[in-house]
Formats: sequence, structure tokens, C-alpha cells
Amino acid sequence: MSRLLEKLGSKLATFYEKWQAVLITAPSITAIVIGVNHLGVLQILEWAAYDQFFRFRPEEEISQRITLVTIDESDLTELDQWPLSDETIAKTLNIIKEENPRIIALDIYRDLVVEPGHDQLVEVFESTPNLIGVEKVSGRPVAPSPILAEKKQVALADLVVDPDSKVRRALLSLQRPDGEIQTSLGTQAALDYLAQEDITLTPVIDEKGEENNAKLQLGKAVFEPLHSNDGAYINADSGGYQVLLNYRGLEDKFDTISLRDLLKNNFNRNLIRGRVIFIGSVAESLNDQFYTPFSSILSDHPLRTGGVVIHANISSKILSAALDGRPLIRVISNELEWTFIFISSVMGAIVGWEMVVNRTRQHKVYSFTSVLLISILIPGIFLVGGCYFIFLNGWWVPVIAPALAMFLSAFSVPIYQNFTWQKIAYIDSLTGLHNRRYFDSYLAQIWEEHKEKKMPLSIILCDVDYFKLYNDHYGHPEGDKCLQEVAQGILSAVRKTDLAARFGGEEFVIVLPNANPAVAMIAAGRVCETIRSLQLEHETSRVSDYVTVSCGSASMVPDRSFSPKNLVDQADIALYKAKEAGRDGAYPN
Repeated sequence: MSRLLEKLGSKLATFYEKWQAVLITAPSITAIVIGVNHLGVLQILEWAAYDQFFRFRPEEEISQRITLVTIDESDLTELDQWPLSDETIAKTLNIIKEENPRIIALDIYRDLVVEPGHDQLVEVFESTPNLIGVEKVSGRPVAPSPILAEKKQVALADLVVDPDSKVRRALLSLQRPDGEIQTSLGTQAALDYLAQEDITLTPVIDEKGEENNAKLQLGKAVFEPLHSNDGAYINADSGGYQVLLNYRGLEDKFDTISLRDLLKNNFNRNLIRGRVIFIGSVAESLNDQFYTPFSSILSDHPLRTGGVVIHANISSKILSAALDGRPLIRVISNELEWTFIFISSVMGAIVGWEMVVNRTRQHKVYSFTSVLLISILIPGIFLVGGCYFIFLNGWWVPVIAPALAMFLSAFSVPIYQNFTWQKIAYIDSLTGLHNRRYFDSYLAQIWEEHKEKKMPLSIILCDVDYFKLYNDHYGHPEGDKCLQEVAQGILSAVRKTDLAARFGGEEFVIVLPNANPAVAMIAAGRVCETIRSLQLEHETSRVSDYVTVSCGSASMVPDRSFSPKNLVDQADIALYKAKEAGRDGAYPN
């Protein structure tokens, strides 16, 4: 069993050594990206990607259940009035009523009397049970028509606008302070339409057999409210019952009749019979316009859409989902999103690692960075393409955070690996101290600094006494452990500003910046004392029962007459004298 565990441990160690860069980089980048994402830094970019998916999506067919009666700039010019008089609205409603629509959704505020024709409008309001008026409750509230309010034929005209001024969410309903639930115009129109098909909202029964009032079944569709951190949203206002709005399109995806054509009886009556009729403004001058996912920020004049068109989209979304099973746009859980980010990070890290390995094995003339960019571009395209395909099937999967994790990991792995290789190149693998190569480089650098500032520089050479006898007696594995203990002892005995390195074999060197001969001797004596205090048994030593070291120190104020090699040679002479003097001690030069 112990051999099996040892073998398994060895394999795991080998695996970790090979994939260390990936195993460290991928989780680290994942944590960073999730943290950045949680702060909302990526929210605007995720929205932009989401909007682009809408613009790339294949066009849908024109709705056969909804018709728009629009008021545009030409209507306003011809009628020469705004707000529309009660007479004009009454005439409009009467013409529509004659063609037997299922629902009439009037997206025009009528809280005040606008003569002439008020009596006519009152009569129409009182005699039209399938008419829905509107009120506004957020921002600057606008009261509903008193007549329609009394008949409970009023819905909300309010829309949910994201911080970047776009409408991506649909407000289906809102609970008033008195506890009453009031639906939005698009929602109420769809519910009234479906009621004639004997389709009504029912709570979903969960696994425990209890009603889940948050999840609602409506025909073939199950609605679930959007929460404040769903999708790419961060701490969004999720008041009321909100869902992501799966747009059918803009005005061109609905049959449209202009108000002037309707009043002149110049329209196709089949566009009204049995349909939901939305009446509202699309005129730019009336300021009932909103940005949507179809409004590209790259355009000088991003397209704005009339509020009535958005309400029609909400109604279309509900009807198509309930009757046809058209997908709603849903979001994945936070846990699944984090997993997706981690997987993307791992993919990027593996790509980065493969590039590192290929660069070390093959010497090509093309740029490493270019190859890395191409290598990460291909998985990136698959990532975005996969998210787009999932979007077409009714799921919003954030794409910016996973893509960022992939790119960061791909570029971080080579950086990490180069750092690791550089560290290996300058670190002694046995003792963990800097090696001879680093010492030579460091000494040359600090020599120039001290020469310029005219400061004293000292070094100490240390040699483990009778180390060959130690190796012969205890064996090389114990000899390695002895060197490791001595190295740590030396490290603990010097200042933080000093450099300790393995000089070669059982020899160590210490560089003491800005240290005169007296300071160097004190440090050398402290090193000898520290090694003695370790009490490492050395039966074959000729000076002690324990491992000891001999030290030789040398000091100079660097100038043009000397070189770093002169300082090392002086320390070596001092070390030789320390050995001649009986070892286990320090000698200056």
C-alpha cells in the first residue's frame, strides 16, 4: 500500500511539475475575472455583446397576432394637433371596434379632458370591454383615465431602462403599495388575448408539491423573474416582475396602419380582425422613444424605437411563448457562469502552455506573440460562436468574462513560465539560495553602484569544514540535507540587505553592501556561531563533534584600479588563512 501511495505521489508530483503554470494561472485568472465582473466592470461590454447577438440573429416573421396603429410626424402634420383631441381618439377607437379586434391597447395618456369630443370618448370607454388604457407610476406619474380606472381596464406604460439608456428587460407586472398587482400594457394585452383561448397564469408546482409563485406557467411557457445579478447584470433594480425581452424586432416586424390612413378608412381590415391592436406614437418629436438592442452605439445616430413598439414586442413575446413555444431568454446560474469562466481560463492556459513548449522545442522565424494571438483567436471564435448558438436557443450566456479569462490565461502562462525559468536559472535547486551565476551578475552590478557612491563593499566566503569526510561517512543524501541546513543557517545569520548564494560544492558566499571590514568580521563570526548552534552531528570532523564552517572576509571601496574578481580573490585568501588557523572560525583580509 505504501509503495502504491508513493508511486501515486510521484506521478502527481510529475504532473504538477509539468502543468504547474496552467494549474496556478487558470484558477488565479478565474478568480480575478469573477471579481472584476462582480464589480460591474464588464457589464457594459456584456450588454454590447448581447445587443450584437440580437442584431446578428436571423430576422423573424411579421407577427400575425398584433397590429400597430401608429402616430408619426406625417400624422401630426396632417391632423395639426397634439395631444389628440378626445374626438379623434373616439373616432379611431370606433373604426377599430367595427372590425372586431380581440384587444385594443391604447398607449396614449388620457388623464385630462381634451375637447372637442369628450362625451363621445366617454361613451366609447364605457362601451368597450376589450379596451386597455395606460397610466405611468415611475418617475413623473401620469394618472389613468378615471373611467377606465373605474372599470379596471388600465395597465402600466412604464418601461425598464438600463443605465446605458437601452430597454432590454420587460416589466410584466408591479405590486402597488396597497398590495394590488398591476400588469404592464403589453402583458395585459397578451393575458386578455390568451384568456379567450382559455389559457391563464398558474403557479408552477415544485418538487415538494408546493406552489412556486415566482415561476408561472402560461400555456407552453414557464416564466421566471429576473434577479438583480442575473446574466451580466450587477445589482440591477429588479423590482416588480421582470424578464428579459426577447424582441421580435422593430416596427417592421408588425403590420402597421398609420392614424391618417385609419381615419380615412384606407387600410386592410384583415389586419385588425381578431388581433391585438396597439395604438401609440412613433413620432420623434413626441419624445416617447427608446434605445433597444437594435440601436448600435457605432452609429452616429443610434436608432430609437417608439414605446408602443416595445409594448407590442412584450405582448408578442408572451403570446408566441405561450401558444407556439417560442423560447424565452433565460440566464444560467452564477455557479454555472463561474464554471464556464474557469473552463475558458483553463483552455486559454493550455493554449499558452503549448505555445511555450513549442517555442522551446522549435526555433521558428515567426513571432511568438503572433502565433499566440492566432492560437487564442481560434478558440475565441468558437467561444463566441458557441454563446451565439446558445443565444439562438433562448439562453443568455455572458461572453466577455469567459473570453477575457481565456485571453488573460493564454498570455499569463508564458509570463509565469518565463519567470519560473528565470528563477530556476538563478536559484540553486538544492539549497534554495541564489546560485553562482546570479552571484556573479549581482556582484558586478553592485560593484558599479558602490564605485559611483564610493561606499565600502564586503564579501564573505564560507566553506563547510571536512565536508568530503561527512559525505563519505553519512552518504550523499545526508550530505545534501547538511548543505540545506547550513544554507538556511547562513541565511538567518545575515542582514536582509545581504545576499547569500551557493558559490560551488560546499562553499557559500555572502555579499554585504555598504559594509566595512569590522562589519564584515562581525557577520562572519555570527555565521560561524549560527552553524555551530545547529548542532549537526559530524563524527568524522577533526575540529568538532558537529558541523562547522570556516569564513574569510574581504572589504574594498570599489574604484577603477580593482575589479569584483579582486574582491573575491581577497576573500578566498582569507578563507585559506582561516583553514590554516584551525578552521571553525573567521579570518579577515
